[in-house]
Amino acid sequence: MKRIPLLFFVCAALLTHSFAAAEAPDAELDKIADEFIRGWLAAHPLVATSLGFHEYDGRISDFTRLSIDAELSRLKRFDERLKKIDLAKLGARAAVDLRILQSAIRRDIFDIQEFGTFENNPMTYAQALDVNVYIKRNFAPLEDRVRSIIAVENQLPNVIIAAKTNLAPVLPQPYVELAIQIARGAADFLKKDLVEALKELKDEKLLGAFAMSNRKASLALLEYANWLEKEKLPKATAPWALGEEKYRRLLAEGELVDMPSAQ
Repeated sequence: MKRIPLLFFVCAALLTHSFAAAEAPDAELDKIADEFIRGWLAAHPLVATSLGFHEYDGRISDFTRLSIDAELSRLKRFDERLKKIDLAKLGARAAVDLRILQSAIRRDIFDIQEFGTFENNPMTYAQALDVNVYIKRNFAPLEDRVRSIIAVENQLPNVIIAAKTNLAPVLPQPYVELAIQIARGAADFLKKDLVEALKELKDEKLLGAFAMSNRKASLALLEYANWLEKEKLPKATAPWALGEEKYRRLLAEGELVDMPSAQ
């Protein structure tokens, strides 16, 4: 159920793309794209780490209402800036980049405003802690990666606080049921698989710090699952429907698919 953001791939493509000497409109797009993506990576540090930007190691997204509203405003500002670029004056590659970037931004806006990702989907928070990149990739000494894991785990209780603050009183039943499963599965992963993956760690002080943060994070996930089961599941409703008009707009703006939704 975890959607890989289109912007993940946009970041990977644009940040590794070597732009040739460009005309003014192309250069302006390059500048805006770079500025936007740097900000987007800062808002999604676990994605940034997975892309190799290790200045974001040890960080997790901020799910407070203030941060969500700030990111939505930022997305809208960049969407407006991109609208002002004349597509006809861009080179072929830049024209494609513009459409892809606009689509990705509008999909993120749609997710926040129309899907209500942070209000209607408790899975958003259940899967917020993804430390796999720190154990699957040997991009730094094990001790440094464990320090990053500890830092991420210590921030998880704040994510759960934000979840309880942000989530709507009544949620779609399938979302709640899946979020409970995800949260309990994540807690089990932390207590078993993550501990096993770090068995080569010998630093006793670091092991102690990890044991504390890992316990704190796993308990936070279990408490979240229990809270959903007790407080949200009894009041949950049938699956939430987006509706034809919004779905058609999602396809057109977020997926660049311009055809009747029935097809």
